[in-house]
Amino acid sequence: MLKRAINHPERPYFVLLDEMNLARVEHYFSDLLSVMESRKWEDGKLVTSTILSEEVAGKEIYLPANVYIIGTVNMDETTHPFSKKVLDRANTLEFNRVKLDYLAFLLDREEKDALVLHNDVFATKYLHLKDVYSVYPDLVEEVTSVLVEINKVLQINSTNIGYRVRDEICFYLAYNEGSNLMKRNEALDHCILQKILPRLSGSDTRIERVLKALFKLFTNKEIEYAQDVTMEDVTYSAYPKSAEKVLEMMRRLEDDGFTSFWISS
Repeated sequence: MLKRAINHPERPYFVLLDEMNLARVEHYFSDLLSVMESRKWEDGKLVTSTILSEEVAGKEIYLPANVYIIGTVNMDETTHPFSKKVLDRANTLEFNRVKLDYLAFLLDREEKDALVLHNDVFATKYLHLKDVYSVYPDLVEEVTSVLVEINKVLQINSTNIGYRVRDEICFYLAYNEGSNLMKRNEALDHCILQKILPRLSGSDTRIERVLKALFKLFTNKEIEYAQDVTMEDVTYSAYPKSAEKVLEMMRRLEDDGFTSFWISS
């Protein structure tokens, strides 16, 4: 598949890895994670160091810019948690809302033709923060100021983020700005939910302090017990999706004495 992607750079190729965390991702995926770090511009193209040498594959195989990796995971007693090394290089999307009474899809029997897209729709435009700053300096400064405040909270239990996460959040916001998809705060809300909150778990007073401080930062409301919070407090916050997740985690901590982003109510 990598050879096909290299030979057809105009086409996007998606790799779907099911049940990724039945084994430890950082064990079997470490080489690829390292290769991802080697990306650079060369003659206007995005290139990486080699994954397979010419001796092994007949030609040097690298990670093409038109290959995108999507993985599914379940979190239960049979699976492994993620290390921060993996989380820092991924965006986490939850699919845990179930509506068993939604049956309208059964009435739609019309066949749909596949939509063919050029890789330009997905291709990376930014590789370094200076690439974004040259186009959206105010965005980088605004997002960084928010992340600095979040990091002050996260330092309580040493879950504060580094430069890589800051840069990737700025990339996300820049793509959003260029495509005019969401309001800036809404896009940043998605980033906090996908890039920062998955790092949080614990059972001690430090995680409780972190969650309460994040909730205050997101909603401008101070709380003592999560059970006393109304959904109105969350809905009208600056970052409602993140605030709702933090509230869910606080309630789990109060009920069970342990909480994690990966445990749903």
